[in-house]
Amino acid sequence: RHRIMLFMKGIPSAPRCGFSRQIVECLDSYDVSYDAFNIMEDDEVRQGLKAYSDWPTYPQLYVNGELVGGLDIMRELMEEEGGLVEQLELGEYVRKDGDEKVAFVAAGEDKEEEAAAVPIDDRLRGLIHRHRIMLFMKGIPSAPRCGFSRQIVECLDSYDVSYDAFNIMEDDEVRQGLKAYSDWPTYPQLYVDGDLVGGLDIVKEMEEGGDLDDLLKG
Repeated sequence: RHRIMLFMKGIPSAPRCGFSRQIVECLDSYDVSYDAFNIMEDDEVRQGLKAYSDWPTYPQLYVNGELVGGLDIMRELMEEEGGLVEQLELGEYVRKDGDEKVAFVAAGEDKEEEAAAVPIDDRLRGLIHRHRIMLFMKGIPSAPRCGFSRQIVECLDSYDVSYDAFNIMEDDEVRQGLKAYSDWPTYPQLYVDGDLVGGLDIVKEMEEGGDLDDLLKG
């Protein structure tokens, strides 16, 4: 599906183990575009890939359908001349300004032409349902672009739940369209199971009232 494919625990915006977090940081440091698959959401894939690849642990990185290895192998390649990009010939996948850094397998919407052809309400519905817990924010979880987004990320991360995030600063159609669609004028916006929860104030109120944990963990 993508030349660079990462099978990991969690998703890039919310890794569920230290090795997965570190391999995401390695890839992000080179600013390359890649796909990611959360093996914790599909046990058949999780067990089957270990036998298929003859590699017993996760994360696993593939390039051109071939297993590169896990975190230790990536670190070794990073120390070689030219680093990871030259060692694996990834130059054409270095992200340009405005490109999506990660195209999630579950999203099914990694082609700009397809996105342009989809009515905005349909596109918004697809984004909202891209993950059970979906955060629309300024920036990305590892680099929020406003204090409210930073605080809501810190709140979600404290619950150790898997979630996805969309940077509304990179897509003005989504940024403006979602405000009308949700009838909510500001960001960040948090959705759970396709329903709007609200922004930072509401999330904080739910946290103080003890309701947020039940909502996030379903």
